[in-house]
Amino acid sequence: MRIGSLADAAGTTRRTVRHYHRIGLLDEPRRLSNGYREYTIDDVIRLMRIRWLADSGMALGAIAAALDRSPTDDSDVVADLRALLAGIESEQKALAHKHARLSALLDDAVEHRALTALPRGAADTLAAVIDAADDTDRETLLRERDLLEVMAISGTVPTSFFETMTATLADPGSRQNYLGILRRFSALEGRDPDVAERDIDSLAAELTSLLDVDSLGTAGQNTESSGPFGIDDIVPDPAQRAVIIRATARLRTTESSRSGDTR
Repeated sequence: MRIGSLADAAGTTRRTVRHYHRIGLLDEPRRLSNGYREYTIDDVIRLMRIRWLADSGMALGAIAAALDRSPTDDSDVVADLRALLAGIESEQKALAHKHARLSALLDDAVEHRALTALPRGAADTLAAVIDAADDTDRETLLRERDLLEVMAISGTVPTSFFETMTATLADPGSRQNYLGILRRFSALEGRDPDVAERDIDSLAAELTSLLDVDSLGTAGQNTESSGPFGIDDIVPDPAQRAVIIRATARLRTTESSRSGDTR
């Protein structure tokens, strides 16, 4: 059997067969007097096994170990196969996540909705509040929405946090309190933190009382760094940043106290 017939039988190419020869995965066959390689059924079986394992995702180096191992020496093969399965499971989770995200984006596009990383409930509630707001509040709310979307994309807060925000904005009384905090937060921009100390502390306290600590989980644990974004990037104004840092610290303290009470 010539190399072309061998390659065809295994569903591969002559170039691949020659590559396997070069790396020692497939032995060179004997040559006839005319110089041509002469392959046998054993070569076909070996090549088909190689291709079967390669199509399963096994690396060529691992294939050599798998085919040439002794029956009692399979520790490397087991480790390789477990690693491959773990990699596939990780890819499956990533693909499932992408599928869910793309499906949601498709639904939004079909329904002529804005494409956003925010959960649908939060996005709808924010959109309704923004539409109903006056010009001053609308600008503040748009900035708040952008900040929340950055938080959603970066994955620094759990979905339950956005559920809490949605519930807060959906309730008329809580919404007014929240809008009041946002107005005062916006008014802090450009002020000296030392001069605005009383307002900063007051806002941090009100923000802490407005948010549900149980819904935050680990949201406030990375105040100084949120993946590619630091707190300086997300909130560049020093006075406003002081409110976020102080509120986060209070939330963390409150959460720790609650955890301690349950022990």
